[in-house]
Amino acid sequence: MTNLQGMDEATAEFAGLPYVTELRSAEALSQRVGSAVVPTRIRVKPGRSAIVSWQREGESRLGGLQDWGWSAVVTSADKLANIRRRADRAGEPVVVHEYSEPRSAGATGSVLLSGSVPADSKLGKEIARAMRTLSGADTLEVVGYNPGRRILFKHTGQTSDEPEFIRIATRSQQHLVGTAAQWARWGLPTLPVEPIGSRGTAVASPWWGTGDLETHPDLAVAEEAGVIIAELHRHTPAEGVPGSSTSPIDQADAAADVLSWLLPEVGGTTDDIVRRLHHRIGNEGGTGVGAGAGLGARAIHGDLSPDQVLVGHSECRIIDLDRAGVGHVGMDLGRWVAACRRRTDVGAESLETGFLNGYRGPGAAEVDVEAWAAWAMLVTALEPWRACRSDWQQATVQAIGAAQQALTASESRVS
Repeated sequence: MTNLQGMDEATAEFAGLPYVTELRSAEALSQRVGSAVVPTRIRVKPGRSAIVSWQREGESRLGGLQDWGWSAVVTSADKLANIRRRADRAGEPVVVHEYSEPRSAGATGSVLLSGSVPADSKLGKEIARAMRTLSGADTLEVVGYNPGRRILFKHTGQTSDEPEFIRIATRSQQHLVGTAAQWARWGLPTLPVEPIGSRGTAVASPWWGTGDLETHPDLAVAEEAGVIIAELHRHTPAEGVPGSSTSPIDQADAAADVLSWLLPEVGGTTDDIVRRLHHRIGNEGGTGVGAGAGLGARAIHGDLSPDQVLVGHSECRIIDLDRAGVGHVGMDLGRWVAACRRRTDVGAESLETGFLNGYRGPGAAEVDVEAWAAWAMLVTALEPWRACRSDWQQATVQAIGAAQQALTASESRVS
């Protein structure tokens, strides 16, 4: 077993569980699984459980769904029994790698285990149900997997050359169906979302375009995306906007708390950023109304970034409406700008300036973009850690520094 002593000690201390550093290490995880795999995303409930998705690489690749799986640490005997029972029903093995002794009398101890996607205790049954509706299950290509929550496929049916995008989750996806329909009624370019089966946990959309704006940066398309989002932001809850958004300040507080656990040396900095954000974008209600001259709640995308904009033939479609709902328009602008500034290539400036130029047309809301960019940089600073990047500490510290710079720029404009 790889010597992990001293490796990512912050993660081990934060999780309060054994084995978690292994889940984030490609080398250690590959040794446990028995073939070359790369961890793709981790989710931790401190002291209770942790789970990571992984993908096979190199000669270990088998093709399709078989290339993906999960590994987890659980402390509940009931949860372990439930995982095993559901995997047995699916005819899928679950491998228990190691047990650790309980830390105190009456405790259960921790178990490290791994399984395939069909052995996912929460998602496996939903996948199986959806497969019975889809033709040509062998033509499924996994494009994303979040264990116990959702899986994304590119599906090419046996009777059609037109591929489609399939999303299967543990919860109802009817909000996506309704939101996409409403965007279409408003004349906003997105893709239709249709339910698969009767349970509402699986949906399909056309596979559209030649890529996204993240991988195909284009100034003109970025400007068009800004125009579209400005039009979205003109709509209010009175028009029946589905969904809701949590307070941006609450999100910043939560991110700062976790960051102070994972990187104690930045705790004072993140606390200062949150304090300054309270001043710059605070005074909001539950829908996130803040700096922006009393804009009130508006329809927002909720997770806006260049990779949510598909491009093709000089047109675009805005997708991934999972977090669409009601909130402050600065949440969309801040997320977009933060995503652009994480880039280090020449596309960064064109994507940011193009989008903002398109957004700032006649009648557009006046928003403190720098303050909201700082907010977005803080709440997304955990992404390198969640994505199991080996350089997560450096990337996270850089994000926090960028948030400070954006806040300083915001404050200097009103001083």
